[in-house]
Amino acid sequence: MTSGVIIASNVLCSSGRGTEQLWAAVRAGISRIGNSHIMGRDREPIRMGLAPEDALEPRLPPEIELLPLPSRARRMLRLAAPVLRSVLQHAGDSPVRLFLGLPQLPVSEAHWLKGFALHLGKIAGVALDAPNSRVVPAGRAAALMALELALSALDSDPTRPVIVGGVDSFLDLKLLAALDAEGRILGSNVMDGFLPGEGAAFLVLSHPSRAGETGVASICAQAAASCSDPGHRAGLEPARGEGLAEALEALRGRLAGALAPVATTFAGLNGESFDAKLWGVARLRHGDFFAPGMVLEHPADCFGDAGAALGAILLALAAQALQNRQRAGPALVWAASDGESRACALLSAAAA
Repeated sequence: MTSGVIIASNVLCSSGRGTEQLWAAVRAGISRIGNSHIMGRDREPIRMGLAPEDALEPRLPPEIELLPLPSRARRMLRLAAPVLRSVLQHAGDSPVRLFLGLPQLPVSEAHWLKGFALHLGKIAGVALDAPNSRVVPAGRAAALMALELALSALDSDPTRPVIVGGVDSFLDLKLLAALDAEGRILGSNVMDGFLPGEGAAFLVLSHPSRAGETGVASICAQAAASCSDPGHRAGLEPARGEGLAEALEALRGRLAGALAPVATTFAGLNGESFDAKLWGVARLRHGDFFAPGMVLEHPADCFGDAGAALGAILLALAAQALQNRQRAGPALVWAASDGESRACALLSAAAA
């Protein structure tokens, strides 16, 4: 599998509009999490990281507005459209190959996921190469899994760039009620929980052989890997926390040549101990892969859990940090879904 050079990115979440602004907010520890208008089971407002309304797409086109889409889908389209539109100038003139991470839903509720990319393309004004685009409905790990597919697509056809992204929102009454009932939303009576958020992020990647055409010093996605962990939250197998370690093993097997130890990790930690266990096992089993003074970044502290957008946001932040030389590379990015999916990627400075 080839690597891919990141030539552009953009993000939107509660803490920032644009990758550089968000990275500055994360570095400063600025949080944009506050009380929402939704009351939890303890009759307290649920704290959320919500994107500012004026940053979203103002309205959906009439032909999409009339579709029987749930409110969560509509919110996600409004989140993603302006972010995707902002990176299109770097994607060339050909129809776009889009690799998009989306939430993992029960079969009974997943009917709208199939057409989501086409709706998004229409709103953003982009011609999609539908046969060569992919949607990955897998939750937090989805965008990193989409990156894995995108790197294979670059290997098959290096002449055209690809766009990798993710979008999600927890601003959904049914979803919040279910999470609240499970005691997973952080609050005065829940310590082992997370703060729901939302967001969208997109990155444009080019084949290394064509990256010089941009004239921009860029960051390289060296490899990405994923695995299925039977010990997930709803799994029948014991939750041993081994999935991320297995994904990391697969990643290391795809890296060509000797690389320096990982100096920075952008972790998909959201505050729950379940994911902390995954990271702990992976860190111990692959101790030789990390530099002694490795820096651990967990940006969800600032904007909440962005769901299926989290992997893409972490990729954009890691690339920005390396680009600005404010964090040393190589940089590991990982995310784990509520379901079985675990995924990771390695970023480094592109060769001159």
